[in-house]
Amino acid sequence: MQAIRHRHRTKFIVVLLTLLIAGTTVPSFVNDAYADDSWPTSPPAAVCSDSRLLSGPSVAPDGAVIVPAGDNSSFNFNRPGATFWFETGTHTLADDIYGQIIATANTTYIGAPGAVLDGRNINLYAFTGDVPNVTIKYLTIKNFGRGNDNHNEGVVNHDSGTGWTIQYNTISGNDGAGVFLGTDNVVSYNCLKDNGQYGFSMFKPPIEGDSAIKNIVLDHNEVAGNNTDNWEAQYPGCGCTGGGKFWDVNGATVTNNYIHDNKGTGLWADTNNIDFLIEGNYIDHNDGEGIWYEISYNATIRNNWISRNAWVSGNNNQGSPGPAIYLSESGGDSRLASTVSGAPKIRIYNNSFVDNFSGVSIYENANRFCNSNGNTSKGYCTPFVTPTLIDAEQRNYDYPNPISDTHPCYTDIAGEPYTTDCRWHANNIEVFDNEFHYDDQVVPCAGTYCGVQALIATGADNMPWSPYTVAGIQHDVMFENNNSFHDNQYFGDWRFAKGYGETVSFNAWRSASFNQDANSTFTGDPDNGGSAGGSNGGTPPPAAAANDLDADTAGLEESIGLWQNWYSGNISQSAEEAHNGTHSLRVDITDPWGWGVQTANWPGFATTAGVKKISFWGKLGSGTSIQPKMMVKWLDDSHAVLQTNEVVLPVLTTAWQNASAVVDAPEGAATALVSLNGLGNPGDYFYLDDMVVGDAPNAIDADTAGGESSAGQWQSWYSAAVTASTNEAHRGSGSLQADVTDPWGWGIQTANWPGFEASAGNKRVSYWAKQGAGSIFEVTLRVKWVDSSQTVLQTDLVPLSGLSANWQQAVANIAAPNGTANVYLEIYNPSGVPGDSLYLDEIVIADAN
Repeated sequence: MQAIRHRHRTKFIVVLLTLLIAGTTVPSFVNDAYADDSWPTSPPAAVCSDSRLLSGPSVAPDGAVIVPAGDNSSFNFNRPGATFWFETGTHTLADDIYGQIIATANTTYIGAPGAVLDGRNINLYAFTGDVPNVTIKYLTIKNFGRGNDNHNEGVVNHDSGTGWTIQYNTISGNDGAGVFLGTDNVVSYNCLKDNGQYGFSMFKPPIEGDSAIKNIVLDHNEVAGNNTDNWEAQYPGCGCTGGGKFWDVNGATVTNNYIHDNKGTGLWADTNNIDFLIEGNYIDHNDGEGIWYEISYNATIRNNWISRNAWVSGNNNQGSPGPAIYLSESGGDSRLASTVSGAPKIRIYNNSFVDNFSGVSIYENANRFCNSNGNTSKGYCTPFVTPTLIDAEQRNYDYPNPISDTHPCYTDIAGEPYTTDCRWHANNIEVFDNEFHYDDQVVPCAGTYCGVQALIATGADNMPWSPYTVAGIQHDVMFENNNSFHDNQYFGDWRFAKGYGETVSFNAWRSASFNQDANSTFTGDPDNGGSAGGSNGGTPPPAAAANDLDADTAGLEESIGLWQNWYSGNISQSAEEAHNGTHSLRVDITDPWGWGVQTANWPGFATTAGVKKISFWGKLGSGTSIQPKMMVKWLDDSHAVLQTNEVVLPVLTTAWQNASAVVDAPEGAATALVSLNGLGNPGDYFYLDDMVVGDAPNAIDADTAGGESSAGQWQSWYSAAVTASTNEAHRGSGSLQADVTDPWGWGIQTANWPGFEASAGNKRVSYWAKQGAGSIFEVTLRVKWVDSSQTVLQTDLVPLSGLSANWQQAVANIAAPNGTANVYLEIYNPSGVPGDSLYLDEIVIADAN
């Protein structure tokens, strides 16, 4: 980012010279949240390998109490204000799970070189006690917890005591979090490595109208390899893993840390965190997001190196971007503190992003707000309503009901100020002066969201008492909430997601109506948009389906094919007229009681069950009131007729006309027997051409339609996972399986905005579904018809209710509006609980013209 840094520095030098010439005192820029330093190009805190840094004094400090190596279970640590010096060697505590050091106020614990406090996988915690002003330095603290303990608990400062200083320690191989933080804590120059859940975390019981923890500093720590117990696998969706997690904190300075290779998110701030500065950190190769700032406020994220993050989470959850920085329902608010962050907004600037799964995601869920069961932080509200906490005894966890029916974020939520203040908003966010590098040859990419910047919102309109809609929140996040990308440098083929996550090109992103990334530069393809590329995105249409009829029987180009006279007619291959090509079938009527022709290949053409198109063209030669009819009989292997379908031409004229229908060939269909018949008078004649009996061309590609080889373009929309499954199939060997992950409804959608190529006209939309596990009773397919500018012209719903363990079909005939260029699909249901599943198969959108 040399050009950008040079621009800032030039401006500073000009101002500095002006002030010096004028004799004005130069102001101090120390601790200024707008200072413009460079990001680190190498880890600033590789402390785990620095034995000299982590080694304490070899001689006990004056007045210190010496703690001998060995068994310290009987040692008297109850000496408030004392300094304890741990001798070189291994120190152990009592032989039970609650063997621990109960800290006392104003006490210091220092290790000599090689001093180790070993929990032996017997003791749960190392240092406990909600007391102030404790200092812990130069100790190796390891093996606390018995292998799967301390979920959401900490080993050092277990009770989040106030005023603790934790420095120059190696805290590794413990269960839970290596360190817990409390108000006025300083955690610096530590190696926080390979702990079971987090390197660091924190929790204090919430306080009505205030933050539980205030004023913390994390500086020059190495936080690496944490979440060795893989808690997300034990509690899916717990949101409880990674390098470190902040909870309900007001004022945090997070600087110059090396955060890498954690089995989850690197830095995660979750629930009413306020006023953060995240600066000068080297955040690399974490399985999840590099930084996640969730339902929180006012932060500056600057001068960080952020690389190779979210490779695992991005590939595991292909329904949304796996971002380097994730801003989820977070924004700026001038009513809250901004002393540390420097501004009442969220600013992401002067960072280097290198080969992360994606870039910056700004996101809001329409169902996530105070008192909603769509909010995972159930008892918390925003800082702007009273009460800010929901009494545990009043809570109702049945979705879509409110958690409390007496809280103003239910009783008064339809009016201001509650409509605004009951939500956490993605607002007042600036992403600028960053370098974004993405190399698709380096990043292991699956799905459609690799190399994406996002400004999106999702959810479901399934809470009758909620004043918020998905469309309204999407509009606000994109256009009304003062969110802006600008003055960035992009290297590689980046794409940009809006709405539900539909991707558009750089040129579209910069143009009306989005108007993002003003003054930004781009070295990739600026017209690389949707998942299949191209300026409009979308997916190319599949090749036309094959016709069950052979070429001559269908088009009569080389011969009369298999057509033969049935009754009262003479037939011939004719070069007099043709709808396509050079020939057609001429029918001369010989008797007054009707006519018929048929194919001479009993029991017919080989076929299969499924959605079929039957179609033919006709033109008058001579006569009146002639209406030819095509009849198709579907036969099984024993030649029994399973079903008959027919299609009738309009009264013939001297212009070619078409008759067609989309039908379902029944299960067991093996052959299709075709005939033509109608009424007329002797001497009348007419022409027929382009007879079709075959699979209906589907606007949707094969995998997306039926999950035969993969899940195709399907991705999670919310609260669901979608996979190709061989457990069930209505036809073929596979289907699509949707698994519900949360209790407030679910949805899946295609990942190829603006969708599959389509055209205006009559369509036949159909799909099959059946219950898997649980009892999902109904499902809805939502079809969006989109024009070439990616505007939704029309939305149609195709519901299916009364689902059971048997396959059932939904069918709808829909007129796609004029201007249609694409069709986009969503499948959803307002109910369901984790563990429920549903199978879908044969999703077809076919021309019915």
